[in-house]
Amino acid sequence: MRDTIKHGRYNKGAAMIKECSSDRYFERLSAHRPAVWIGKGFLVGEPIDHRKCQVTGIVLPTYAAFFFAHRRYYEGDSMTMPEFHAFELSSLP
Repeated sequence: MRDTIKHGRYNKGAAMIKECSSDRYFERLSAHRPAVWIGKGFLVGEPIDHRKCQVTGIVLPTYAAFFFAHRRYYEGDSMTMPEFHAFELSSLP
């Protein structure tokens, strides 16, 4: 089951986030060098697409998003780097 949540205060739409296994999380982390890797998670290193960023309003590459919070692993829809940085972990299911 997938839950719809917001990307934090900048979101005009919604992202789909679901819990994933630790195996899935670490498989994607080791598949490519992360595009960005910070305390809350990472973006997989290869862009999936390009679209208008909900934070900056300009067209940017999007990446598969993965998060770690509350001792759980999550996989989300693609995000731009600014959207990923703006994402609030309190929005996770």
